[in-house]
Amino acid sequence: PLTWDYTVADLLRDWRLPTVLVVPVRLGAIGQTVAAVALARQVGVNLMGLVVNVVTQEVPAEQAIADWAPPALLENLVQVPVLGIWPWVEHREDANALAAAARAIDWPN
Repeated sequence: PLTWDYTVADLLRDWRLPTVLVVPVRLGAIGQTVAAVALARQVGVNLMGLVVNVVTQEVPAEQAIADWAPPALLENLVQVPVLGIWPWVEHREDANALAAAARAIDWPN
């Protein structure tokens, strides 16, 4: 929420911003995604897709994604396309690594 009665979803709707929801790969990601998409639809957000974001190296990325945020399951549950997977980037100040990660996403036009 931005205020007691105004959320980021309201802002996105009011500004008519095409929106991509970033789904962190962690326990609870599926339920949080379902809830966030439901709110976006309720408010009228122009939701273009989801990006699955690997937020830790503690578990191998493929296993973490399969366990906590499987793209096919997310798409099936919320009927919103998964545009890609944002990998763990060790050095977030590395512009080349960030650019490579961004190129792997199928950004909507």
